[in-house]
Amino acid sequence: MAPDLRKQILDSLKIPPNDPQFGGRLFSLIARAQKEELSADARRLERVVTEEYDELSRRLDRSRLQDSLAVRNVLRTRRLAHLLINDQGEIQSDLVAQAIPLFEQHSYSLGPNRQADARRQSHILQVLTHLKDNKEALRLLKSISRPHAHRQAEQIIRHTLALPPHAEISDANARRAALAAWMCYLRQNVGSCFATAPAIIVHDEEPAQFLQDLNDLLGTGRLKRTFGGVEHTVPLSISWGAGDLKRNLVLQGEEAFEKSELWLSPGLMAAFEAAGLINQEEALKLRLEKVKLLIQRALPTGNAVLVSAEGMIRKVLMQQAGISEEELREYHHRPQAPLQANFMLQAAAKTTPVGKNQAIAQMLAAQELAENAFKILTDNALLKSWEFTLASFAETKATFSTWNLYSSLGLKPEEKGGIGFAMFETLKERLDQYNRKVQDLQAEYEQMFAHVKYLEGRLQRASTEKEIQWMKIEYQTQSNEFRLLEEMRDKAHHKAQRIAGMFDAIVEVFLELFPRYFQEVYDADMHEVAVGPYDDSPAGFRLLYKYGRLNTSQWTYIYNAQEFIDALHSFFNATEIEMSSRQEFTGLEQELSEIITAVSAQIRTVEFLETAFQRMAAFHKTPLIKDPLENLEKVDKKPWAYTSGGTMGSLVSNYFRLESAPTEVARWVENPMELLVFLVDTLKQIPPKIMEDFQKLKRQSLLIHSPTHAFLLKLKRGPFYEAWQSDAFTYTWVRDQMIVPMLRRVDELVLEPDMCEFLTEQLASSVPENFRFYFKKVFTGSFRGKLTSQEFRQQLMEGMQGERGLQLQGMPVLPLEEVDSYLYSTLPLLPVHKIREALHETFQDMQIPDVVRNEAPKLWDSVPDISLGTGYITSKQFREICKALIALTLLHTSSSLDYHEAVLQGARKAGYAVAAPILIADTNWMREDFGFVVSPGTGRVEFWRLDPYGAEGTPMTVWEPWLYGHRKDRTWGVYTRPYEYWR
Repeated sequence: MAPDLRKQILDSLKIPPNDPQFGGRLFSLIARAQKEELSADARRLERVVTEEYDELSRRLDRSRLQDSLAVRNVLRTRRLAHLLINDQGEIQSDLVAQAIPLFEQHSYSLGPNRQADARRQSHILQVLTHLKDNKEALRLLKSISRPHAHRQAEQIIRHTLALPPHAEISDANARRAALAAWMCYLRQNVGSCFATAPAIIVHDEEPAQFLQDLNDLLGTGRLKRTFGGVEHTVPLSISWGAGDLKRNLVLQGEEAFEKSELWLSPGLMAAFEAAGLINQEEALKLRLEKVKLLIQRALPTGNAVLVSAEGMIRKVLMQQAGISEEELREYHHRPQAPLQANFMLQAAAKTTPVGKNQAIAQMLAAQELAENAFKILTDNALLKSWEFTLASFAETKATFSTWNLYSSLGLKPEEKGGIGFAMFETLKERLDQYNRKVQDLQAEYEQMFAHVKYLEGRLQRASTEKEIQWMKIEYQTQSNEFRLLEEMRDKAHHKAQRIAGMFDAIVEVFLELFPRYFQEVYDADMHEVAVGPYDDSPAGFRLLYKYGRLNTSQWTYIYNAQEFIDALHSFFNATEIEMSSRQEFTGLEQELSEIITAVSAQIRTVEFLETAFQRMAAFHKTPLIKDPLENLEKVDKKPWAYTSGGTMGSLVSNYFRLESAPTEVARWVENPMELLVFLVDTLKQIPPKIMEDFQKLKRQSLLIHSPTHAFLLKLKRGPFYEAWQSDAFTYTWVRDQMIVPMLRRVDELVLEPDMCEFLTEQLASSVPENFRFYFKKVFTGSFRGKLTSQEFRQQLMEGMQGERGLQLQGMPVLPLEEVDSYLYSTLPLLPVHKIREALHETFQDMQIPDVVRNEAPKLWDSVPDISLGTGYITSKQFREICKALIALTLLHTSSSLDYHEAVLQGARKAGYAVAAPILIADTNWMREDFGFVVSPGTGRVEFWRLDPYGAEGTPMTVWEPWLYGHRKDRTWGVYTRPYEYWR
């Protein structure tokens, strides 16, 4: 049966073996045959484990809006969680035990660009094994129950499990969501690296702590850490991020839309189905046609168009509802009492009709449903919410005076426009009244005192009994009035003294109560922050109002000036009630009411907000934006939202209950080689006792940061592990054992003129379409004689620098880092007529079963030889052919053996791939590691981001200021005491 199936698959190929799609096409045919074989319900678990999501993945890869790697992981873990926990919330231990050998047998997919899937499969296997062998983990998972009176937590569970919007949440759902979050591979997708790196350690290496966190979040809506006598509490993040909604693609040229294939996006289809624009019961072909029509109408016109899923969804829904940009803008800026009477939100000249407002509200609700449906494909909502909850620990401060809010209020009496100034003026006026009253009473007191003394004298001189009796009565009356005046004077004086001390007393109460009513937390949806993909430390933090309540589900985020003022108004009213009941304010209720009234009036003035921005600019030492109330989008530090460095050190201290900053070894470097030596030397200096856990694989990661990014140092990565294990002098050992072999392999890369032509033709596809023809014209036929890869790259660079027609805004139309990346993954080139010979050489050097080593190369002779010609294939294409032949031999798309590694090692030994890099770290990003390579383009040691096997990569040119000593103000650092962040 197997030979017949192989022949059937090969006959269906209809694609030449030197076509870049050959490996992918062959993989798809095998995957389809495998799926048909597993159609019976009795093999449901095996289908979940072995499902390749091939058709879905191809649509994702072609549309480029979402990463197919993430979709496969999220769908598999979600389906597995539903299968392993029944509707009664019981964990199916028998299925857990059955799933383990299945994942062991199918750990490594053989599909193109699926190298990174292996780590996700390995993580799922690790979770299942832990669940089977560890009773504590099983107990913690069973203890998780549905949230009570927390609507946002329930909604997060629905998103995690892709449940309908109003589905009832049960204990089983909560446990399934927790298990799916545990099995899902945690990756960073916003500027939260400072939280993602430590979160990965907890999620992957401290499962008991992770499950306990989920239990706390779903049960109480918060995480709490107490140490040093101080309690630090952060609420569940109700946001789980924007996912890939904001991923931008550039469409260039008139045919850009057709070439983009955006309509193939499963995420966009799911979004439009959720919004009710497409019927999910219709045939796939018809739905794809409808998606294409919807987004084609919504796309802007122009030679270079920037598009994102978020923008397309929004535009499509606006068109369907008949809503213009102006109407939507008016809706968002519609007047809201009481601000419209005072400042900022002036009534629009053209008001939006009530019916249109309702249509806009419905459109925005549909947009939320659509965007969530898009995100559900790639993100586990509960996992991301937990990660973003941890991020709030980075800004947990013990004293209110260090808060961003504190700097904006103006609590000092000399800060004009602040609440302190308003309090001081009110108190001063009241104090002046009492001082005048004291003075008036003192004058009366002195007059009465003189009169009483006069009466005393007359009484002594009285000569008749009748006069004495009258004088006594008069004296007693005047004495009583005198004592009353004295008492009134003393009371007024005492109250004046109390009023004089009220300012400090009230501020002290405010400082005490502010943290009970407000908190600054991480906000993954904070769009005030613009972050780059590789410089992502800045993070957004937002103020939330807690109403003085412990129930986190009742807390609200503050998004604009109106909500900020309303929250302050609510706070001051609440604090007036509380202060009135305190002993120190007994008898001062009227004055207290006047002060709170003055403060409430002050915060509703233009002056308060304008000066608040001035105070914040001074506090943060940043330039003040002119007319900040009219240019809020330009203001980075607002009273209710601000950017922060997102320090990993403060998060680690707070989350892991450290009373001081984690121990760190840091320095700046002048070149990548110096960075490598620094890292190796740092590891050598860590006590051997600590490193034992890494050698035994009980631990895998150390926290590390560049000047702009936090990530994970991986100590057991091949040559890097050997380097810090060696007792030799570090620089010499690294140079001789690691760098020199890579240099030799690069020096062996010699290109014939026709190879250079081939490479130029391939690189032209990365050139903007408007420049492509001229690019080919300039370089076609320009290569003479044999060239090294560095010389080829140099000729390209000089050619683009010398031709103004090949420059865009003063830069080459083809970035040199793209050239370096392409050379690294494609060299050496292989003539198509030598493929058979190369296959035998490569398979001979592979550490794989004999049957595969012997049979796979032979299958090449069975592949239809369709116009192979005399061209070349790249090193990457050759490796994909090897894996496709292995899959054809096994008639399976996955294996228990790591054939990605085997093929790559075999190709390297046979000279058909560049030398192995020095992989050192996990970037936290979707599918990349950090490592050191000798670039085929420059011939020097460089720091790159690479795929998990080091077969493809790109230089980190954006980090050159930190890699080559151009800036010394920020350092690279390693947290060298891992027990500080182990629990």
